Amino acid sequence: MDDARLRTPYVLLTRLFLRQFLENDLISPEADRTQLLAVVGALSMSLTLFISAMMSAGYIGPLMTPGMAAVLSLDDKFFYLSLAMVFTALVAASQWDVLAIDPRDAAILEPLPVKAGTIRRAKVSAIAILGGAVACSLNAFPSLVFPWMLVFNFRQMSGFALVGLVVVHALVTVAAAAFGYLVVIALRETLVAVLGRRGFTVASPWAQGTLIVLLGSAVLLIPVAADRIGQRGFEGWRAMSPPMWFLGAYEVAVGHVIADLPRTEMRPRQAATDLAMTELYRDRRREFPAIARRAAAAISVVFLVAAAAYLWNARRVTALAPSAPPSSRRGWPLGARLATAWLVRDSAARAGFYFTLAAMFRSNNHRLTLVCAAAAGFAMALVAVSNANAHEGAGPSARLLVMQPLLYGALLVGFRHVIRVPAELRANWGFQLAWRDRTRAFVAGVRRAALIGLVLPAVAILLPFDMFVMGPPLALVHAGLGLAGGIVLLEALMVNYDKVPFTCTYLPSENMKALAPIYAIAFVIGAVNFAGMQNSALQSGNPTWVLATLAATWVILRVMSVKRGRLPSVEFDEAPATYQQLGLNS
Repeated sequence: MDDARLRTPYVLLTRLFLRQFLENDLISPEADRTQLLAVVGALSMSLTLFISAMMSAGYIGPLMTPGMAAVLSLDDKFFYLSLAMVFTALVAASQWDVLAIDPRDAAILEPLPVKAGTIRRAKVSAIAILGGAVACSLNAFPSLVFPWMLVFNFRQMSGFALVGLVVVHALVTVAAAAFGYLVVIALRETLVAVLGRRGFTVASPWAQGTLIVLLGSAVLLIPVAADRIGQRGFEGWRAMSPPMWFLGAYEVAVGHVIADLPRTEMRPRQAATDLAMTELYRDRRREFPAIARRAAAAISVVFLVAAAAYLWNARRVTALAPSAPPSSRRGWPLGARLATAWLVRDSAARAGFYFTLAAMFRSNNHRLTLVCAAAAGFAMALVAVSNANAHEGAGPSARLLVMQPLLYGALLVGFRHVIRVPAELRANWGFQLAWRDRTRAFVAGVRRAALIGLVLPAVAILLPFDMFVMGPPLALVHAGLGLAGGIVLLEALMVNYDKVPFTCTYLPSENMKALAPIYAIAFVIGAVNFAGMQNSALQSGNPTWVLATLAATWVILRVMSVKRGRLPSVEFDEAPATYQQLGLNS
Protein backbone atom coordinates (compact mmCIF):
# COMPACT_ATOMS: atom_id res chain seq x y z
CA MET A 1 0.00 0.00 0.00
CA ASP A 2 2.80 2.40 0.92
CA ASP A 3 4.70 1.56 -2.28
CA ALA A 4 1.59 2.28 -4.33
CA ARG A 5 1.21 5.70 -2.69
CA LEU A 6 4.84 6.54 -3.39
CA ARG A 7 4.37 5.73 -7.07
CA THR A 8 1.34 7.90 -7.73
CA PRO A 9 1.75 10.54 -10.48
CA TYR A 10 1.53 13.32 -7.90
CA VAL A 11 4.42 11.95 -5.80
CA LEU A 12 6.58 11.11 -8.80
CA LEU A 13 6.07 14.55 -10.34
CA THR A 14 6.83 16.25 -7.03
CA ARG A 15 10.13 14.38 -6.86
CA LEU A 16 10.88 15.35 -10.45
CA PHE A 17 10.27 19.04 -9.78
CA LEU A 18 12.34 18.91 -6.58
CA ARG A 19 15.27 17.48 -8.52
CA GLN A 20 15.07 20.43 -10.89
CA PHE A 21 15.90 22.73 -7.97
CA LEU A 22 19.01 20.70 -7.15
CA GLU A 23 20.22 19.54 -10.56
CA ASN A 24 21.12 21.60 -13.58
CA ASP A 25 22.74 21.07 -16.92
CA LEU A 26 25.92 19.08 -16.70
CA ILE A 27 29.10 21.12 -16.49
CA SER A 28 31.42 18.10 -16.54
CA PRO A 29 30.92 14.42 -17.41
CA GLU A 30 31.43 13.38 -13.79
CA ALA A 31 29.28 15.82 -11.78
CA ASP A 32 26.51 18.37 -11.79
CA ARG A 33 25.79 21.11 -9.26
CA THR A 34 24.04 18.91 -6.67
CA GLN A 35 27.24 18.44 -4.67
CA LEU A 36 27.96 22.17 -4.75
CA LEU A 37 24.46 23.00 -3.53
CA ALA A 38 24.77 20.42 -0.73
CA VAL A 39 28.02 22.02 0.40
CA VAL A 40 26.45 25.49 0.28
CA GLY A 41 23.49 24.26 2.32
CA ALA A 42 25.68 22.66 4.96
CA LEU A 43 27.86 25.76 5.09
CA SER A 44 24.80 27.98 5.54
CA MET A 45 23.55 25.92 8.49
CA SER A 46 27.01 25.91 10.06
CA LEU A 47 27.26 29.67 9.63
CA THR A 48 23.91 30.23 11.33
CA LEU A 49 25.12 28.19 14.31
CA PHE A 50 28.38 30.14 14.45
CA ILE A 51 26.67 33.52 14.02
CA SER A 52 24.01 32.85 16.63
CA ALA A 53 26.61 31.66 19.16
CA MET A 54 28.91 34.64 18.56
CA MET A 55 26.14 37.25 18.57
CA SER A 56 24.51 35.82 21.69
CA ALA A 57 27.72 35.62 23.71
CA GLY A 58 27.26 39.22 24.85
CA TYR A 59 24.19 38.29 26.87
CA ILE A 60 26.21 36.01 29.13
CA GLY A 61 27.60 38.14 31.94
CA PRO A 62 26.76 39.34 35.42
CA LEU A 63 26.02 42.91 34.25
CA MET A 64 23.15 41.99 31.90
CA THR A 65 19.74 43.03 33.23
CA PRO A 66 16.22 42.36 31.89
CA GLY A 67 15.85 45.95 30.68
CA MET A 68 19.17 45.84 28.85
CA ALA A 69 18.36 42.44 27.31
CA ALA A 70 14.95 43.65 26.13
CA VAL A 71 16.44 46.65 24.29
CA LEU A 72 19.68 45.13 23.01
CA SER A 73 17.97 41.98 21.75
CA LEU A 74 15.97 44.10 19.28
CA ASP A 75 19.12 44.39 17.15
CA ASP A 76 19.66 40.63 17.04
CA LYS A 77 16.00 39.86 16.42
CA PHE A 78 15.96 42.33 13.53
CA PHE A 79 19.11 40.65 12.17
CA TYR A 80 17.63 37.13 12.27
CA LEU A 81 14.34 38.26 10.74
CA SER A 82 16.11 40.18 7.96
CA LEU A 83 18.47 37.29 7.25
CA ALA A 84 15.61 34.78 7.04
CA MET A 85 13.52 37.04 4.81
CA VAL A 86 16.21 38.21 2.41
CA PHE A 87 18.12 34.93 2.11
CA THR A 88 14.97 32.92 1.39
CA ALA A 89 13.92 35.50 -1.19
CA LEU A 90 17.40 35.23 -2.71
CA VAL A 91 17.01 31.45 -3.01
CA ALA A 92 13.66 31.95 -4.76
CA ALA A 93 15.22 34.50 -7.12
CA SER A 94 18.09 32.13 -7.94
CA GLN A 95 15.49 29.46 -8.87
CA TRP A 96 13.49 32.00 -10.88
CA ASP A 97 13.21 29.93 -14.06
CA VAL A 98 11.96 26.76 -12.33
CA LEU A 99 9.33 28.41 -10.12
CA ALA A 100 6.81 27.52 -12.82
CA ILE A 101 6.43 24.75 -15.37
CA ASP A 102 8.79 25.51 -18.24
CA PRO A 103 8.09 24.77 -21.93
CA ARG A 104 10.27 21.64 -21.95
CA ASP A 105 8.38 20.07 -19.05
CA ALA A 106 5.06 21.09 -20.58
CA ALA A 107 5.99 19.53 -23.92
CA ILE A 108 6.87 16.27 -22.17
CA LEU A 109 4.00 16.13 -19.68
CA GLU A 110 1.06 17.39 -21.73
CA PRO A 111 0.84 14.29 -23.99
CA LEU A 112 0.94 11.96 -20.95
CA PRO A 113 -2.27 10.65 -19.34
CA VAL A 114 -1.81 12.91 -16.31
CA LYS A 115 -4.34 15.54 -15.30
CA ALA A 116 -3.21 19.15 -15.56
CA GLY A 117 -4.35 19.72 -11.98
CA THR A 118 -2.04 16.96 -10.77
CA ILE A 119 0.91 18.58 -12.55
CA ARG A 120 0.14 21.97 -11.04
CA ARG A 121 -0.33 20.54 -7.53
CA ALA A 122 2.99 18.72 -7.79
CA LYS A 123 4.77 21.89 -8.90
CA VAL A 124 3.24 23.94 -6.06
CA SER A 125 4.18 21.21 -3.58
CA ALA A 126 7.78 21.18 -4.79
CA ILE A 127 8.00 24.97 -4.50
CA ALA A 128 6.53 24.85 -0.99
CA ILE A 129 8.91 22.07 0.08
CA LEU A 130 11.91 24.03 -1.19
CA GLY A 131 10.85 27.19 0.64
CA GLY A 132 10.06 25.30 3.83
CA ALA A 133 13.36 23.43 3.78
CA VAL A 134 15.36 26.63 3.29
CA ALA A 135 13.42 28.50 5.99
CA CYS A 136 13.69 25.68 8.55
CA SER A 137 17.38 24.98 7.93
CA LEU A 138 18.21 28.69 8.13
CA ASN A 139 16.35 29.24 11.40
CA ALA A 140 16.86 25.93 13.21
CA PHE A 141 20.04 26.76 15.13
CA PRO A 142 19.22 30.43 15.90
CA SER A 143 15.81 29.38 17.27
CA LEU A 144 17.53 27.10 19.78
CA VAL A 145 20.68 29.05 20.60
CA PHE A 146 19.56 32.68 20.69
CA PRO A 147 16.60 32.48 23.16
CA TRP A 148 18.54 30.20 25.51
CA MET A 149 21.62 32.44 25.65
CA LEU A 150 19.44 35.56 25.85
CA VAL A 151 17.99 34.47 29.22
CA PHE A 152 21.04 32.57 30.43
CA ASN A 153 21.56 34.92 33.41
CA PHE A 154 17.91 35.21 34.41
CA ARG A 155 17.38 32.40 36.90
CA GLN A 156 13.98 33.83 37.79
CA MET A 157 12.60 32.81 34.38
CA SER A 158 10.64 29.56 34.20
CA GLY A 159 11.34 26.76 31.76
CA PHE A 160 7.90 27.19 30.16
CA ALA A 161 8.71 30.82 29.36
CA LEU A 162 11.97 29.76 27.71
CA VAL A 163 10.13 27.20 25.59
CA GLY A 164 7.71 29.94 24.59
CA LEU A 165 10.61 32.15 23.48
CA VAL A 166 12.04 29.33 21.36
CA VAL A 167 8.70 28.54 19.73
CA VAL A 168 7.86 32.17 18.97
CA HIS A 169 11.33 32.85 17.56
CA ALA A 170 11.00 29.86 15.24
CA LEU A 171 7.48 30.76 14.13
CA VAL A 172 8.15 34.45 13.48
CA THR A 173 11.43 33.89 11.63
CA VAL A 174 9.86 31.18 9.46
CA ALA A 175 6.93 33.53 8.77
CA ALA A 176 9.40 36.25 7.73
CA ALA A 177 11.15 33.76 5.45
CA ALA A 178 7.80 32.74 3.95
CA PHE A 179 7.02 36.40 3.30
CA GLY A 180 10.27 36.92 1.39
CA TYR A 181 9.73 33.72 -0.57
CA LEU A 182 6.16 34.65 -1.49
CA VAL A 183 7.17 38.16 -2.56
CA VAL A 184 9.46 36.75 -5.27
CA ILE A 185 6.82 34.26 -6.42
CA ALA A 186 4.14 36.97 -6.48
CA LEU A 187 6.42 39.29 -8.44
CA ARG A 188 7.22 36.62 -11.00
CA GLU A 189 3.64 35.49 -11.51
CA THR A 190 2.40 39.09 -11.68
CA LEU A 191 4.93 39.88 -14.40
CA VAL A 192 3.74 36.85 -16.37
CA ALA A 193 0.11 37.94 -16.00
CA VAL A 194 0.79 41.57 -16.96
CA LEU A 195 3.37 41.14 -19.72
CA GLY A 196 2.11 37.91 -21.18
CA ARG A 197 4.28 34.88 -21.76
CA ARG A 198 6.23 36.32 -24.68
CA GLY A 199 6.82 39.65 -22.97
CA PHE A 200 7.91 37.90 -19.81
CA THR A 201 10.42 35.81 -21.76
CA VAL A 202 12.14 39.06 -22.77
CA ALA A 203 11.89 40.79 -19.39
CA SER A 204 12.64 37.76 -17.20
CA PRO A 205 16.48 37.89 -17.31
CA TRP A 206 16.48 41.59 -16.46
CA ALA A 207 13.98 41.15 -13.65
CA GLN A 208 15.90 38.23 -12.17
CA GLY A 209 19.23 40.02 -12.43
CA THR A 210 17.93 43.19 -10.81
CA LEU A 211 16.27 41.22 -8.03
CA ILE A 212 19.41 39.23 -7.24
CA VAL A 213 21.56 42.37 -7.19
CA LEU A 214 19.16 44.07 -4.77
CA LEU A 215 18.75 41.02 -2.53
CA GLY A 216 22.45 40.14 -2.57
CA SER A 217 23.33 43.68 -1.59
CA ALA A 218 20.68 43.59 1.14
CA VAL A 219 22.15 40.41 2.64
CA LEU A 220 25.54 42.04 3.05
CA LEU A 221 24.00 45.24 4.42
CA ILE A 222 21.94 43.54 7.14
CA PRO A 223 24.65 43.93 9.86
CA VAL A 224 24.82 47.66 9.13
CA ALA A 225 21.03 48.07 9.38
CA ALA A 226 20.67 45.95 12.55
CA ASP A 227 22.32 48.47 14.85
CA ARG A 228 20.76 50.43 17.74
CA ILE A 229 17.21 49.56 16.72
CA GLY A 230 15.75 50.39 20.11
CA GLN A 231 17.59 53.71 20.45
CA ARG A 232 16.77 54.93 16.93
CA GLY A 233 13.09 54.01 17.03
CA PHE A 234 10.71 52.90 14.31
CA GLU A 235 10.18 56.01 12.23
CA GLY A 236 11.07 56.81 8.62
CA TRP A 237 12.40 53.96 6.50
CA ARG A 238 12.50 51.65 9.51
CA ALA A 239 8.72 51.80 9.86
CA MET A 240 8.41 50.76 6.19
CA SER A 241 10.94 47.93 6.50
CA PRO A 242 9.28 44.47 6.29
CA PRO A 243 11.65 42.91 8.88
CA MET A 244 10.55 45.63 11.30
CA TRP A 245 6.92 44.55 10.88
CA PHE A 246 7.77 41.03 11.95
CA LEU A 247 9.88 42.40 14.79
CA GLY A 248 6.70 44.09 16.02
CA ALA A 249 4.87 40.76 15.90
CA TYR A 250 7.78 39.13 17.75
CA GLU A 251 7.65 41.69 20.56
CA VAL A 252 3.87 41.63 20.84
CA ALA A 253 4.04 37.87 21.38
CA VAL A 254 6.92 37.54 23.87
CA GLY A 255 8.51 40.95 24.42
CA HIS A 256 6.99 41.22 27.88
CA VAL A 257 8.53 37.91 28.98
CA ILE A 258 11.96 39.50 29.47
CA ALA A 259 11.03 43.15 30.05
CA ASP A 260 8.63 42.31 32.90
CA LEU A 261 10.86 39.82 34.71
CA PRO A 262 11.20 40.37 38.49
CA ARG A 263 14.41 42.24 39.23
CA THR A 264 17.00 40.67 41.48
CA GLU A 265 19.41 42.58 43.67
CA MET A 266 21.58 44.93 41.59
CA ARG A 267 24.29 47.50 42.19
CA PRO A 268 23.21 51.17 42.05
CA ARG A 269 24.85 51.80 38.69
CA GLN A 270 23.43 48.59 37.25
CA ALA A 271 19.96 49.44 38.60
CA ALA A 272 20.12 52.91 37.02
CA THR A 273 21.05 51.43 33.64
CA ASP A 274 18.28 48.86 33.90
CA LEU A 275 15.74 51.56 34.76
CA ALA A 276 16.76 53.70 31.77
CA MET A 277 16.62 50.74 29.39
CA THR A 278 13.27 49.61 30.78
CA GLU A 279 11.78 53.06 30.24
CA LEU A 280 13.16 53.12 26.69
CA TYR A 281 11.61 49.73 25.96
CA ARG A 282 8.25 50.84 27.38
CA ASP A 283 8.28 53.83 25.04
CA ARG A 284 8.90 51.55 22.05
CA ARG A 285 6.42 48.97 23.32
CA ARG A 286 3.47 51.19 22.43
CA GLU A 287 4.45 51.07 18.75
CA PHE A 288 4.70 47.29 18.42
CA PRO A 289 0.97 46.46 17.95
CA ALA A 290 0.58 48.79 14.96
CA ILE A 291 3.77 47.46 13.37
CA ALA A 292 2.66 43.86 13.98
CA ARG A 293 -0.63 44.49 12.17
CA ARG A 294 1.38 45.53 9.12
CA ALA A 295 3.13 42.15 9.15
CA ALA A 296 -0.18 40.27 9.23
CA ALA A 297 -1.63 42.41 6.46
CA ALA A 298 1.51 42.19 4.31
CA ILE A 299 1.84 38.41 4.39
CA SER A 300 -1.89 38.00 3.71
CA VAL A 301 -1.83 40.35 0.72
CA VAL A 302 1.31 38.79 -0.75
CA PHE A 303 -0.14 35.30 -0.38
CA LEU A 304 -3.39 36.31 -2.08
CA VAL A 305 -1.57 38.07 -4.93
CA ALA A 306 0.76 35.10 -5.48
CA ALA A 307 -2.13 32.62 -5.41
CA ALA A 308 -4.34 34.69 -7.71
CA ALA A 309 -1.57 35.35 -10.24
CA TYR A 310 -0.47 31.71 -10.18
CA LEU A 311 -4.01 30.44 -10.75
CA TRP A 312 -4.52 32.95 -13.56
CA ASN A 313 -1.31 31.90 -15.29
CA ALA A 314 -2.02 28.19 -14.70
CA ARG A 315 -5.03 28.14 -17.00
CA ARG A 316 -2.67 26.28 -19.30
CA VAL A 317 0.15 24.02 -18.20
CA THR A 318 2.77 25.92 -20.15
CA ALA A 319 4.07 28.80 -18.06
CA LEU A 320 6.40 30.38 -20.60
CA ALA A 321 6.51 31.01 -24.30
CA PRO A 322 9.45 29.58 -26.21
CA SER A 323 12.35 31.96 -26.62
CA ALA A 324 12.58 33.85 -29.85
CA PRO A 325 14.93 32.27 -32.39
CA PRO A 326 18.40 33.84 -32.62
CA SER A 327 17.68 35.16 -36.09
CA SER A 328 14.90 37.38 -34.73
CA ARG A 329 17.07 39.06 -32.11
CA ARG A 330 18.18 42.53 -33.07
CA GLY A 331 21.83 43.29 -32.73
CA TRP A 332 23.74 46.55 -32.69
CA PRO A 333 25.33 46.88 -36.16
CA LEU A 334 27.29 50.04 -35.32
CA GLY A 335 28.78 48.47 -32.20
CA ALA A 336 29.69 45.33 -34.12
CA ARG A 337 31.43 47.37 -36.83
CA LEU A 338 33.38 49.41 -34.27
CA ALA A 339 34.44 46.28 -32.38
CA THR A 340 35.53 44.55 -35.57
CA ALA A 341 37.46 47.59 -36.80
CA TRP A 342 39.20 48.59 -33.56
CA LEU A 343 39.05 45.87 -30.90
CA VAL A 344 39.12 42.45 -32.55
CA ARG A 345 40.58 42.53 -36.03
CA ASP A 346 41.93 38.97 -35.83
CA SER A 347 39.37 36.26 -36.64
CA ALA A 348 40.18 34.13 -33.57
CA ALA A 349 40.03 37.17 -31.27
CA ARG A 350 36.74 38.16 -32.89
CA ALA A 351 35.34 34.68 -32.22
CA GLY A 352 36.39 34.84 -28.57
CA PHE A 353 34.97 38.34 -28.19
CA TYR A 354 31.48 37.63 -29.51
CA PHE A 355 31.26 34.15 -28.01
CA THR A 356 32.13 35.55 -24.57
CA LEU A 357 29.48 38.26 -24.77
CA ALA A 358 26.89 35.70 -25.84
CA ALA A 359 27.85 33.23 -23.09
CA MET A 360 27.88 35.85 -20.34
CA PHE A 361 24.50 37.38 -21.10
CA ARG A 362 22.50 34.55 -22.71
CA SER A 363 23.46 31.57 -20.56
CA ASN A 364 21.34 31.40 -17.40
CA ASN A 365 24.08 29.89 -15.24
CA HIS A 366 26.74 32.37 -16.33
CA ARG A 367 24.41 35.34 -16.06
CA LEU A 368 23.33 34.26 -12.57
CA THR A 369 26.94 33.97 -11.40
CA LEU A 370 27.82 37.42 -12.70
CA VAL A 371 24.70 38.91 -11.14
CA CYS A 372 25.67 37.44 -7.76
CA ALA A 373 29.16 38.89 -8.18
CA ALA A 374 27.62 42.28 -9.01
CA ALA A 375 25.47 42.06 -5.89
CA ALA A 376 28.53 41.40 -3.74
CA GLY A 377 30.38 44.28 -5.39
CA PHE A 378 27.50 46.73 -4.91
CA ALA A 379 27.11 45.71 -1.28
CA MET A 380 30.81 46.23 -0.54
CA ALA A 381 30.71 49.56 -2.36
CA LEU A 382 27.71 50.70 -0.32
CA VAL A 383 29.38 49.68 2.93
CA ALA A 384 32.51 51.60 1.90
CA VAL A 385 30.64 54.79 1.04
CA SER A 386 28.24 54.65 4.01
CA ASN A 387 30.63 56.63 6.26
CA ALA A 388 32.29 58.66 3.50
CA ASN A 389 31.98 62.40 3.03
CA ALA A 390 29.90 62.13 -0.15
CA HIS A 391 28.12 65.46 -0.50
CA GLU A 392 28.34 67.71 -3.55
CA GLY A 393 31.84 69.05 -4.14
CA ALA A 394 33.37 67.13 -1.23
CA GLY A 395 36.33 65.97 -3.30
CA PRO A 396 38.06 62.59 -3.42
CA SER A 397 38.48 60.30 -0.43
CA ALA A 398 39.72 56.75 -0.03
CA ARG A 399 36.26 55.48 0.96
CA LEU A 400 34.72 57.03 -2.12
CA LEU A 401 37.42 55.85 -4.52
CA VAL A 402 37.39 52.25 -3.28
CA MET A 403 33.84 51.77 -4.57
CA GLN A 404 35.06 51.42 -8.14
CA PRO A 405 37.70 48.67 -7.68
CA LEU A 406 35.38 46.76 -5.35
CA LEU A 407 32.61 46.73 -7.96
CA TYR A 408 34.55 45.83 -11.08
CA GLY A 409 36.88 43.60 -9.05
CA ALA A 410 33.94 41.49 -7.87
CA LEU A 411 32.68 41.26 -11.45
CA LEU A 412 36.08 40.16 -12.76
CA VAL A 413 36.44 37.54 -10.04
CA GLY A 414 33.02 36.21 -11.03
CA PHE A 415 34.11 36.31 -14.67
CA ARG A 416 37.23 34.29 -13.85
CA HIS A 417 34.95 31.61 -12.47
CA VAL A 418 32.40 31.55 -15.29
CA ILE A 419 35.00 31.05 -18.03
CA ARG A 420 35.74 27.68 -16.39
CA VAL A 421 32.10 26.59 -16.76
CA PRO A 422 31.14 25.38 -20.26
CA ALA A 423 28.31 27.19 -21.96
CA GLU A 424 27.08 23.86 -23.36
CA LEU A 425 29.34 20.90 -22.64
CA ARG A 426 27.74 18.60 -25.20
CA ALA A 427 28.44 21.12 -27.98
CA ASN A 428 32.18 21.55 -27.40
CA TRP A 429 32.85 19.03 -30.16
CA GLY A 430 32.38 21.91 -32.60
CA PHE A 431 35.32 23.74 -31.03
CA GLN A 432 37.40 20.57 -31.04
CA LEU A 433 36.82 20.11 -34.76
CA ALA A 434 37.53 23.74 -35.69
CA TRP A 435 40.35 24.40 -33.21
CA ARG A 436 43.66 25.47 -34.75
CA ASP A 437 45.72 26.16 -31.62
CA ARG A 438 44.86 29.87 -31.66
CA THR A 439 44.45 29.97 -27.89
CA ARG A 440 46.25 33.28 -27.30
CA ALA A 441 44.24 35.17 -29.90
CA PHE A 442 40.97 33.63 -28.73
CA VAL A 443 41.69 34.47 -25.06
CA ALA A 444 42.67 38.01 -26.09
CA GLY A 445 39.18 38.45 -27.51
CA VAL A 446 37.74 37.02 -24.29
CA ARG A 447 39.69 39.59 -22.25
CA ARG A 448 38.43 42.46 -24.38
CA ALA A 449 34.86 41.21 -24.02
CA ALA A 450 35.27 41.24 -20.23
CA LEU A 451 36.58 44.79 -20.33
CA ILE A 452 33.77 46.01 -22.60
CA GLY A 453 30.99 44.01 -20.96
CA LEU A 454 31.96 44.24 -17.27
CA VAL A 455 34.66 46.78 -16.38
CA LEU A 456 33.49 49.61 -18.63
CA PRO A 457 29.84 49.44 -17.45
CA ALA A 458 30.95 49.32 -13.79
CA VAL A 459 33.07 52.44 -14.27
CA ALA A 460 30.28 54.17 -16.22
CA ILE A 461 27.66 53.40 -13.54
CA LEU A 462 29.70 55.12 -10.83
CA LEU A 463 30.83 58.03 -13.01
CA PRO A 464 27.76 60.31 -12.45
CA PHE A 465 28.03 59.87 -8.68
CA ASP A 466 31.77 60.56 -8.81
CA MET A 467 31.13 63.70 -10.85
CA PHE A 468 28.61 64.88 -8.26
CA VAL A 469 31.07 64.44 -5.40
CA MET A 470 34.45 65.21 -6.99
CA GLY A 471 33.59 67.28 -10.04
CA PRO A 472 33.93 66.22 -13.71
CA PRO A 473 37.74 66.60 -14.11
CA LEU A 474 38.71 64.45 -11.12
CA ALA A 475 35.91 61.98 -11.84
CA LEU A 476 37.15 61.43 -15.39
CA VAL A 477 40.72 60.90 -14.17
CA HIS A 478 39.40 58.45 -11.60
CA ALA A 479 37.48 56.61 -14.33
CA GLY A 480 40.61 56.37 -16.47
CA LEU A 481 42.69 55.06 -13.59
CA GLY A 482 39.93 52.59 -12.74
CA LEU A 483 39.82 51.29 -16.31
CA ALA A 484 43.60 50.84 -16.26
CA GLY A 485 43.33 49.06 -12.92
CA GLY A 486 40.69 46.74 -14.37
CA ILE A 487 43.02 45.84 -17.24
CA VAL A 488 45.79 44.96 -14.79
CA LEU A 489 43.48 42.95 -12.53
CA LEU A 490 42.11 41.00 -15.48
CA GLU A 491 45.65 40.24 -16.62
CA ALA A 492 46.50 38.98 -13.13
CA LEU A 493 43.42 36.74 -13.03
CA MET A 494 44.16 35.25 -16.46
CA VAL A 495 47.91 34.79 -16.06
CA ASN A 496 47.69 31.06 -15.28
CA TYR A 497 44.71 30.20 -17.48
CA ASP A 498 45.61 27.98 -20.43
CA LYS A 499 42.28 26.52 -21.56
CA VAL A 500 39.59 27.61 -23.99
CA PRO A 501 37.02 29.70 -22.07
CA PHE A 502 33.41 28.46 -21.86
CA THR A 503 34.15 25.17 -23.66
CA CYS A 504 36.22 22.81 -21.47
CA THR A 505 34.89 20.59 -18.70
CA TYR A 506 34.56 22.20 -15.29
CA LEU A 507 37.01 20.92 -12.69
CA PRO A 508 36.37 22.23 -9.16
CA SER A 509 39.41 23.50 -7.29
CA GLU A 510 40.57 20.94 -4.77
CA ASN A 511 41.87 23.49 -2.23
CA MET A 512 39.48 26.39 -2.81
CA LYS A 513 37.86 26.01 0.62
CA ALA A 514 41.18 26.78 2.30
CA LEU A 515 42.32 29.46 -0.13
CA ALA A 516 39.03 31.36 -0.57
CA PRO A 517 39.36 33.38 2.69
CA ILE A 518 42.95 34.29 1.80
CA TYR A 519 41.91 35.40 -1.68
CA ALA A 520 39.03 37.45 -0.25
CA ILE A 521 41.32 39.24 2.22
CA ALA A 522 43.90 39.88 -0.50
CA PHE A 523 41.17 41.26 -2.78
CA VAL A 524 39.93 43.74 -0.19
CA ILE A 525 43.46 44.81 0.76
CA GLY A 526 44.35 45.31 -2.90
CA ALA A 527 41.24 47.40 -3.55
CA VAL A 528 41.90 49.58 -0.50
CA ASN A 529 45.56 50.11 -1.46
CA PHE A 530 44.63 50.97 -5.04
CA ALA A 531 42.07 53.48 -3.76
CA GLY A 532 44.75 54.99 -1.53
CA MET A 533 47.07 55.34 -4.53
CA GLN A 534 44.35 57.07 -6.52
CA ASN A 535 43.51 59.36 -3.61
CA SER A 536 47.14 60.47 -3.33
CA ALA A 537 47.36 61.01 -7.08
CA LEU A 538 44.14 63.01 -7.28
CA GLN A 539 44.98 65.11 -4.24
CA SER A 540 48.41 65.96 -5.66
CA GLY A 541 47.13 66.43 -9.21
CA ASN A 542 49.73 64.05 -10.64
CA PRO A 543 48.28 60.66 -11.66
CA THR A 544 51.23 59.83 -13.91
CA TRP A 545 53.04 57.75 -11.30
CA VAL A 546 49.94 55.61 -10.76
CA LEU A 547 49.68 54.95 -14.50
CA ALA A 548 53.39 54.11 -14.62
CA THR A 549 52.98 51.66 -11.72
CA LEU A 550 50.01 50.01 -13.40
CA ALA A 551 51.87 49.80 -16.72
CA ALA A 552 54.90 48.19 -15.09
CA THR A 553 52.67 45.70 -13.27
CA TRP A 554 50.88 44.84 -16.50
CA VAL A 555 54.17 44.25 -18.32
CA ILE A 556 55.40 41.95 -15.55
CA LEU A 557 52.16 39.95 -15.61
CA ARG A 558 52.20 39.69 -19.40
CA VAL A 559 55.80 38.42 -19.37
CA MET A 560 54.84 35.86 -16.72
CA SER A 561 51.91 34.75 -18.86
CA VAL A 562 54.08 34.36 -21.97
CA LYS A 563 57.00 32.65 -20.24
CA ARG A 564 55.06 30.17 -18.10
CA GLY A 565 54.93 26.58 -19.23
CA ARG A 566 51.74 25.54 -20.98
CA LEU A 567 50.19 22.28 -22.06
CA PRO A 568 51.19 21.20 -25.58
CA SER A 569 47.52 21.00 -26.60
CA VAL A 570 44.17 21.96 -25.14
CA GLU A 571 42.36 19.11 -23.40
CA PHE A 572 38.68 19.90 -23.78
CA ASP A 573 37.42 16.92 -21.75
CA GLU A 574 39.92 16.83 -18.92
CA ALA A 575 39.26 14.36 -16.09
CA PRO A 576 39.63 15.31 -12.41
CA ALA A 577 43.10 15.05 -10.88
CA THR A 578 42.04 12.08 -8.74
CA TYR A 579 41.03 10.16 -11.88
CA GLN A 580 44.36 10.94 -13.49
CA GLN A 581 46.31 9.74 -10.48
CA LEU A 582 44.43 6.44 -10.44
CA GLY A 583 44.77 6.04 -14.19
CA LEU A 584 41.02 5.78 -14.72
CA ASN A 585 40.87 8.08 -17.73
CA SER A 586 42.81 5.85 -20.08
